[in-house]
Amino acid sequence: MIKLIASDLDGTLLQNGARTLSDTVIEQIKQLKKMGILFVAASGRQYTNLRRLFEPVCDEIAYVCENGAMVVYKGKILHKDVFERELAEEILHSILKKERAELVVSGEKTVYLQPKTEDFRKYMIDFVKNNTTILPDIFQVPEDMIKISVYEENSAEFIAPFWKKAFGDRATVVTSGLSWLDMMPMSADKGNGIRVLKRHLLITEEECAAFGDNFNDLEMLQEVAYGFAVGSAKKEVRQTAGRTAQTVEAVLEKIIEQGGNWYE
Repeated sequence: MIKLIASDLDGTLLQNGARTLSDTVIEQIKQLKKMGILFVAASGRQYTNLRRLFEPVCDEIAYVCENGAMVVYKGKILHKDVFERELAEEILHSILKKERAELVVSGEKTVYLQPKTEDFRKYMIDFVKNNTTILPDIFQVPEDMIKISVYEENSAEFIAPFWKKAFGDRATVVTSGLSWLDMMPMSADKGNGIRVLKRHLLITEEECAAFGDNFNDLEMLQEVAYGFAVGSAKKEVRQTAGRTAQTVEAVLEKIIEQGGNWYE
């Protein structure tokens, strides 16, 4: 019996540039809830952004936010990873030196920017729609730093080797879409987020399924018995998942039809 279903968002649950969830997904999450199956939004996005996205069911799901650096269930933070301040500031200095690189620092309920361009400020506020705080000095972030992100348009995979070489031995470094590269404390990834929920809910790998498309989903897919690579998933993601699907909705429908029982 499936008891937990986790899904990445951008490129997985949200495909072809979609910015809002379909009515179908919302209704499926409600049906899963009635069946005793918990839906988990597993994303690089911040908690407040995810709650807005899932507004009709925001109190009925769990959240693996910031690529696993924070886990929230029933309004309670079950787990949070934070950077040591010295390392965080070293990373910030390095990003500021890169002319094309914009940076974003994630706190619990807001992200902090010291935007290099007005276009990026507008992009974060009007398109990404995060809770956003603009700082004249990014080193004055007034809370623990959960995640530090680098934004270079359509360049995430190109810049990844540089950042992995620079900080990969002291931080988790993953691409999170075409333009985003995320750095979190070493213990943070979506897989650890799923482990936190499994321990809290007293459920096993055999009772869990997950959907992903990018490198930041690999650890999550390794934590479940039933993994799916969706859409234009990376080769490594397809290999790790072992199954493919065109859409998350199609698989959720089959799970609902089968009453939560899994049949290959």
